Amino acid sequence: METANEPELLQLKWDVRQRLILLETTLLMVGWIRVQAIMETFGISRAQASKDFQIYQISRPNNLRYNKSAKYYEVGEGFTPLLLTGKTSELLSVFHTPHTPNPPVLSLSAYQPNAAAISPLDREIDLTIFRLISCAAYNRQKIRVRYQSLTQPEPQERVLSPHTLVFSGYRWHLRAYSDYHRQYRDFVLARIKGIPELINEPGEPDSHDADWYTEVPVIIGVHPDLPENHKQVIAEDYGMTDHQVEVNIKGALVNYFLKLMHLEPSREHPDPKVQQIVVVNKDEVKPWVWGE
Repeated sequence: METANEPELLQLKWDVRQRLILLETTLLMVGWIRVQAIMETFGISRAQASKDFQIYQISRPNNLRYNKSAKYYEVGEGFTPLLLTGKTSELLSVFHTPHTPNPPVLSLSAYQPNAAAISPLDREIDLTIFRLISCAAYNRQKIRVRYQSLTQPEPQERVLSPHTLVFSGYRWHLRAYSDYHRQYRDFVLARIKGIPELINEPGEPDSHDADWYTEVPVIIGVHPDLPENHKQVIAEDYGMTDHQVEVNIKGALVNYFLKLMHLEPSREHPDPKVQQIVVVNKDEVKPWVWGE
């Protein structure tokens, strides 16, 4: 593995380091980057952005090469992270953050109160596997993978047209069209075995994924059997109006949402103190629940 010039890296100004992190992350996620991306994101000149690329290439000469015909830098075969840890969980968190309801701003506070968070157990995904899948999804091209499903004793070859990486609240999966199944399905990233093969062929357009583009209203309410004073507490916990709140969820994600909220039909608990909230419009939601 290459070793960076650590003293020089430590001497980098904060803003330069941030630009190099964006450069490296983009290379990993989509396989290529133009100088304009750094210019537009940080509002700097072409000369300054070009200098950033030079600094990066000096430290990791095998990480990127210039494609003259496409006029962009593309990821090199011997890619070794310079500023990132190389863990896919770090890169996946980049996908997750901008799509939360209120994306956090970069914290520059010198003093902060103690805080703690828990995360679900998840397996680290091989960086090469992740990079190829991410590139295929962004560039809308097909990819050949070996996938271990729970219905097959051994991994099976599948040709996929991925369009979106999804965090379900518990783990990451890939929303993709499967040539074998002739439909859009979800594929757990950790179950992709071996190194995928990018296919130089356009993937199926995500516009054909009806379940992905169908919004399903899910109305959640306070359990009707709770005492009145408890109902008000739970309603306030979830920001409800008249003891109800409505959220629109993509059809393809309804089942994951119900699981995350402990509202799956198979997990309903008879005790209202345990099952404090319920799905109000069950008949409308039922067609989107697997196994129903």
